[in-house]
Amino acid sequence: MPMYAKPCECGVTVWLTASPGDGAIHLAHALANLLRRAGHQVAVLDGKEPRRAGLTAEVLARNGMLVLVACTPDHPQDCDTARNRHGRSGTQFLDIRVTPPASGTPNAELPPHAPDFVVPPDTPATERPALLLDLLTERRFVVRRPLWT
Repeated sequence: MPMYAKPCECGVTVWLTASPGDGAIHLAHALANLLRRAGHQVAVLDGKEPRRAGLTAEVLARNGMLVLVACTPDHPQDCDTARNRHGRSGTQFLDIRVTPPASGTPNAELPPHAPDFVVPPDTPATERPALLLDLLTERRFVVRRPLWT
């Protein structure tokens, strides 16, 4: 029987950056629904006030929650500030860029630093939550259960 690494059982902040109208908040809620059905504690934060969202996310993630923050690229320094705050407290942080679907409108300029993951533009919106679930599973923040099929 193969042995698998145990999930980290730690919290994580997933910072979803997308241009306005590209669906980051909808993606966050769809992913949260998958995670909740599997028994995980999940918080979804709207990053309209990214500094406050970064602080709240760090506190929640530090206490074991999966936190999904949906932001626009208007203030790239806020993502960096949140990442640094998480780093100082030893809390996990993933920076994910959400590109518009291939049939969508052109993307606004995204922050110049490299994200941890970019959602490919050819990924249909309906498949994006599962793609991110796979990423969280691969990074061992969650364990995929049969319920998620």
